[in-house]
Amino acid sequence: MLTFCNDIDLLHWEPTILRDATFASQTLISGTGNLAGSAFTIASGSLLAAHVAQNQVIVLTGATAGCYPIVSVDGATQLTLSVLYDGLFPTSGDPAPSPPGTANALTYAIRTFWPQRRIVSELLLQAAGLDPSDADTELQVMNPDALQRACTLGSLHLIYSAVAAAAEDPEPFNFRTNLYEKLYRRALRTAAIKLDLDLDGRLDVLRRLNVLDLQRV
Repeated sequence: MLTFCNDIDLLHWEPTILRDATFASQTLISGTGNLAGSAFTIASGSLLAAHVAQNQVIVLTGATAGCYPIVSVDGATQLTLSVLYDGLFPTSGDPAPSPPGTANALTYAIRTFWPQRRIVSELLLQAAGLDPSDADTELQVMNPDALQRACTLGSLHLIYSAVAAAAEDPEPFNFRTNLYEKLYRRALRTAAIKLDLDLDGRLDVLRRLNVLDLQRV
C-alpha cells in the first residue's frame, strides 16, 4: 500500500527514534556485521529474505553507534548506508552516501515503523475522500509528496503515544506526543492533494484535507 513517508523521513525530526522507541517498532533483522566505509556486511542471515529495502534505517552500536539511512541493498548480505545529510536527497542524479567510518563486529538492527506510517497514510486518503482499500487509489494521487510532512508528523505522534503508554515515566514522551499532534494538525491545514479520479492522466480535483483526530493507544 502507498505510504506518504518512509522511515528516513522520521530521522529528520528524531535522529535516534529507531534506537530509542524500539517498543513501538518492528525488527526486520538483527545480528552482527562489519562496516567498511559505506558498505555494511552482515555475518549471517539474509537482508533480502528479511525484506530490507532502500529508505529503511539500520541501527548500529559500538564505535559507530547511530541510526543510518539505508541507501541501497546490494545483495543478501550487504547494504550501503550513509550519514544523514543533504547529499542523500539530490534534486537530480543518485544519492551520494557519506560513510560513518570503519569497524568490525558491530551489533546492528534494522527496524521499521511501517505500521504507524500505514495507519496515518490511510487516514490521509480517507480525508481526501478516497478508499484506501481500492486498488486504483495509488494511481489517483498525483502529488504524494504533498502529504509527506503530514504523514511524518502523524506517524511520530502515534509512535510516541504508544511509547508513553508503556513507559514508567511517560512525561517526556507525552511532551513529544502533544508536540507532534499540534504539528500534524498544522501540516493538515496546508496540505492539498491533486486527484486524477478517472485515471486519464489529467487533474480532476484539488482537495484540501480536513483535520483528523489521532487517538492515543
